[in-house]
Amino acid sequence: MKPLLTISLIATTIISTTAMAKPVDWTPGIGGEISLMVGYNKSNSQFNGDNHTTENLNNNGNDQTKMFVAPIGSVNYTFNSGDKQLYFGTSRSDIALGRFHVEAGYRQKFADTSTLTLSYIPGLLSQKTWQDPYLQDIKRSKTNSNINAFSIKLDNIRGSRFSGQIAYGKFSVDHENSGNDPLLHLTTNEKASLNRNAKVLYTEGTFVQPFSRSLILRTAVNFTNIDADGRAMSNNIYGAAATIIQLLPQSSLAFTLSYKTALFDATHPVFNKKQQDNKFGAFLAYEYNQPFNWKNWGLVSLIGYSSTQSNINFYDSSDVLVSAGLNYKF
Repeated sequence: MKPLLTISLIATTIISTTAMAKPVDWTPGIGGEISLMVGYNKSNSQFNGDNHTTENLNNNGNDQTKMFVAPIGSVNYTFNSGDKQLYFGTSRSDIALGRFHVEAGYRQKFADTSTLTLSYIPGLLSQKTWQDPYLQDIKRSKTNSNINAFSIKLDNIRGSRFSGQIAYGKFSVDHENSGNDPLLHLTTNEKASLNRNAKVLYTEGTFVQPFSRSLILRTAVNFTNIDADGRAMSNNIYGAAATIIQLLPQSSLAFTLSYKTALFDATHPVFNKKQQDNKFGAFLAYEYNQPFNWKNWGLVSLIGYSSTQSNINFYDSSDVLVSAGLNYKF
């Protein structure tokens, strides 16, 4: 996994149509939703698990396509007071960002309409990455990576349209062997500078502007600090996103555009330059409620595109995702 993509595990910069357009259900008792998504993904990242070997470190990865089936869901319990809630699970918006993690949390609603959310990502679901991404003409071995993180979020601060979030976590690679290819002739210190294990701090501020009852604009700015064990992997990320939400009589959609730039701290010993990445993204979520008059059911679709343009060609990538499925709320 690239350091820039680590943030997808804890950042909530893009939210699904349902989460953005509808308030949290505070009905006392147990509730939740279950979704079954099927989809198609195409990517050309060097970190795609199907690109086992690479012939040239100065190019991005070969195109790889994959079909997937993803059952996901969440459950919550609202106390009788109607202003406190516990929740656990994941959501379908995670598919579009590639962040298949489980989250547990607590929500508290206040009289001024603000909502406090405390959450924890326990790292139960790991993702595959390469033990040494820089092996050339040799089959690369996979290892697990995961993140543990805590997050504090306050929505509608003091009844306003502003919200804020801060998250802190630790990204871990089980077997970190970056830069050990003898052909690279790296020193011990240069190998150490490629260590991807890191502490991650993420902050975000958002503002919601309704133009009408059915048309809403959400803007966000965010900052991330990745304090990696290897200085060449440490970086700061600056980002912004804008989402337009349209509510229709029986459906809703949200379209998001996002941009991030990552500035790295030290020279990359394999490529002899400081890495700088620019990441662009576009995301469309759509939901049609009660198809065929099925109560509590919804047809959902997620379409996403992202592109990373780096001054180091090895880190260039593009991803396309198309998915659709059924969602049931209880």
